Amino acid sequence: MENKVDLIQMFSVPLYKFSVPNWEEEKKDILKALPKEKRVKEYEDDIYTDFFDNSRSRKLPSYADLVLDVLSPCMEEFIQIQSSPGWLGVDAMWYQTEYRGQKHMLHNHGNIGWSSVFYINFDPKIHTSTKFLSPFNSGSGIGNILQWYQPDVKEGDFIIFNSDIPHEALPNESDKKRTIISMNFQTQPLSPVKQYQLNNIV
Repeated sequence: MENKVDLIQMFSVPLYKFSVPNWEEEKKDILKALPKEKRVKEYEDDIYTDFFDNSRSRKLPSYADLVLDVLSPCMEEFIQIQSSPGWLGVDAMWYQTEYRGQKHMLHNHGNIGWSSVFYINFDPKIHTSTKFLSPFNSGSGIGNILQWYQPDVKEGDFIIFNSDIPHEALPNESDKKRTIISMNFQTQPLSPVKQYQLNNIV
């Protein structure tokens, strides 16, 4: 008599992907609202971003309300999926643009809850999506190959992932710029800049 074996996957890393409807119209409004590009050289990176302007002042950027309004259905669905207490704390928001050769080195956003990437200028034929590094070791022995994952995305897609997962933006190898908007969400009622509640932002 053969023993029955149950295969149980103990650990997994979720990534939630949403697509914004009516994207072409929404894109026009968002691009119009983004500030003038500002080149920043930090560590190994050489990119265009307003990250440091907003993080140091603990304020959301001027385009935040527009972006949150566009992403409202996605975020409400995410809250329902997560069975959260009806809110997410919007901790930070910033844009990032890379031209040919520019990248954003491997990093994470700390243990705050969730982070996200909203793909604004992105051509899947020539651009690479965010590359994620698995937090789990695989295999045994010396010289293991680390596991990576890159989601299949297009313009108008919005992904949410655990904020402590290492990830990077690989070098842009095209002459077409690549732009994203990123956000961090707190899941504990500490000190978010804004609380995103179902059907309301307060």
